[in-house]
Amino acid sequence: MTKRFGAWLALAAVLIYALVLRPPLAAVGPLLPLIDQDLGLSLAQQGFLTAIPVFAFGVGAFAGPALAKRLGLERSLFWLLALLTLAMAIRGWFGFTSLVIGTTVAGLAIAVSNVLLPSVIRGRFAKHVPQVTALFTTVLAISASVAAASAVPIEAALGNWNLTLMVWLAPAALALALWKLALKNPVQSEPSPHQFETHEMRGVSRDFGLVLRSRVTWAIFGFFGIQSAGFYVLLSWLPTVLIERGYTPEAAGSLLGLATIVGVPTGLLLASSFAKIKRLDWLALAVSLVTSVGFLALELEQSLLACILIGLGQAATFPLSLTMISTKADKAITPTLSATSQGLGYVFAGIVAFSMAGIREASGGWSVGIWIIFALTLVQAFCGFAADRAKPIKAA
Repeated sequence: MTKRFGAWLALAAVLIYALVLRPPLAAVGPLLPLIDQDLGLSLAQQGFLTAIPVFAFGVGAFAGPALAKRLGLERSLFWLLALLTLAMAIRGWFGFTSLVIGTTVAGLAIAVSNVLLPSVIRGRFAKHVPQVTALFTTVLAISASVAAASAVPIEAALGNWNLTLMVWLAPAALALALWKLALKNPVQSEPSPHQFETHEMRGVSRDFGLVLRSRVTWAIFGFFGIQSAGFYVLLSWLPTVLIERGYTPEAAGSLLGLATIVGVPTGLLLASSFAKIKRLDWLALAVSLVTSVGFLALELEQSLLACILIGLGQAATFPLSLTMISTKADKAITPTLSATSQGLGYVFAGIVAFSMAGIREASGGWSVGIWIIFALTLVQAFCGFAADRAKPIKAA
């Protein structure tokens, strides 16, 4: 296998892998009313189902280095993809319990893959990291949008919500085949298990207390956690909210697809410019306020405007939060800051996403929940402003 062919094969493997990391989650929200009709779920069960993947993301933020230490980066990703494929194949066939188990397994596989894939990109494409990362994140966003927008039409054609979720097994199988081929041409710079233990695990143990005591950690946690909460509330509940307001399931899914895709060009443009911007505090404040106005528009039943504004705001806040994580600590401490802020942030997001069901049931509508998310995005704006103003974490 030539070096050039190996590089193109690795790129295809990474991008097809990215193609299956969001649809197993993004397709559930539009199908949730149909799943409810079939299985007779309570709002609490629906909330639990939608929150599971987000909680899994929190666990995965801490579990990634340990798995890479044991198996190596790329071998770990192959088995994670195999586990995700199996979970996608069986999760909807045996009632609510298997749906919960399959969704949990899929969420954990996606979560750990999220943590490990950037390291593979750095190792495989050392001279083209920004370009490959941009392609990777674009595929993530487009696949989420397509999954959300197409879920209900595909279900109408197939007549079964579980078969609809299984449509994404085809790219998963292709990704497995490409990843298996890529493993035969390993990257020379991939960290060995021993190196991963030295640079990641020992660093996390040594610096964890220092990170927890820093103000910048909690500011980034607030910024990252709240923007994640807003995104997963939107992903999980927007179709249900819109259907209750009289939209057809197809229209509700299309609006969710719009919200997940509309900000991609702006997000990519901003992400490529972050290194040139000396002050990110006012940018964090501005894009957070765009999101908050979007949730206000949602409460005022201006659904199209709401989806555009929320999509634009969230597409900017996610890469901005990752930029803050990578720049607000010494290089040796960054893995610990990343694991802490993302791990706790996703747990917080899961709690918020799950709580929306209880709030809906207790209040008899979605207004209270939407007002809470609106208020949280105002807190997010303050946290983003404070995070960039705070002093970076220095090694002791």
